[in-house]
Amino acid sequence: MSIDIKKTVFRFALTTMIIAFLPLCIFSASAITSAKELGVTGLVSLGSTRKQVLTAMGNPNSPLASDYSYRKGDSEILIVFDDNTDLVASVIVIGKNPKYSVRGITGGNTKAEVKKVFGNPERVVDYRKSRVECWYYPSKNVNFAISGDKVSSFGVSNVTFVKR
Repeated sequence: MSIDIKKTVFRFALTTMIIAFLPLCIFSASAITSAKELGVTGLVSLGSTRKQVLTAMGNPNSPLASDYSYRKGDSEILIVFDDNTDLVASVIVIGKNPKYSVRGITGGNTKAEVKKVFGNPERVVDYRKSRVECWYYPSKNVNFAISGDKVSSFGVSNVTFVKR
């Protein structure tokens, strides 16, 4: 049985981002951060409707229960919808995808480049076995998965983080 290491790392990064990113949040209409404030660029932005997502990106490779997953080559985009408003609440980008960035940072950028734009991470979780670090910036509603010295995935959200 052959294991595709790249696919395994991407799947781990996706799972890590979803598990670590979304449960820490509480949706709050009064504290929504706009895509423009985050500096997010891409075909779809925070607050987009399902129709806008489908128009911009077509049918998803994997329509999950309430979210969409798009794969192309080594890149994957996960679009997460708010259950209450049915608008895009989070965008998670795995791998290099030049169509998506947050304040100019995308997959493949270095730790130093992330620090230059966002400063030191507010929280770091080091998954030593998988050699992935997750850098969290809850005050900016963005996080990065770092493999080695490079961004392997990132997520942005318009939800408010709370300490538990």
